[in-house]
Amino acid sequence: MKKKHVMILVVSILLITTNITWAHRPLDTDGPATREEPIVVSNHKLSWAAYNRLTKPNDADYYRFQAQQGDKIFASLLVPEIDRLKGFNPDLALIGPGLDSDYARLSPTEIAAKLNFSTDEGVIIKQYSKSTSEVFFEPFTQTSYWQKQKLIITAPTTGTYYLTVFSNKEEVGKYVLAIGQQEQWEIKDIIKFPKIWWNVRQFAEKKISTYLILVLLLSIIILAIKKIIF
Repeated sequence: MKKKHVMILVVSILLITTNITWAHRPLDTDGPATREEPIVVSNHKLSWAAYNRLTKPNDADYYRFQAQQGDKIFASLLVPEIDRLKGFNPDLALIGPGLDSDYARLSPTEIAAKLNFSTDEGVIIKQYSKSTSEVFFEPFTQTSYWQKQKLIITAPTTGTYYLTVFSNKEEVGKYVLAIGQQEQWEIKDIIKFPKIWWNVRQFAEKKISTYLILVLLLSIIILAIKKIIF
């Protein structure tokens, strides 16, 4: 019987690890996220998730990365499913060399007032204009998000690019910026799983259910250990 319980515990751990490897790796967003001090994305092809927020009406968060000519640049915006954020639709911009500027429905004056870019850089704006949003459930952290706009561009030239999240309507709120599509986790990331799980659920404001889940998990672990030992 002890061997059976050990096997159940091992299989459970393997299933958790498998779920982790299919999730986006959290990106460190502790920096200022300004144009001068952006959040650096080491490899834009890998899948990252930046859990961040616009805290002031004129906020603009910059994420810098290097891309080679012909690289596919992928990004999408999500908003945590929290009642007060239901109408929050932040804007997404790609700034970089060789881009054919597309300001969506914004004027050059509005863009110049909101974003920091040079004359030799192009700017592509993606907005979310639908009245409703599909809900995405993330099984790794058991959190839900409203899916917003996507940006898929082929890099026209090799150089430095910036993904920028801002609000032309000067709204504030939480968002998740997903970057890249290649899922790749390292051992150190998997070891950090409990901390990542906790942080993401706090970000999504799932405090009560988080504590309940922790109590349930601890009870199951204690019960399993008792059966293994005794």
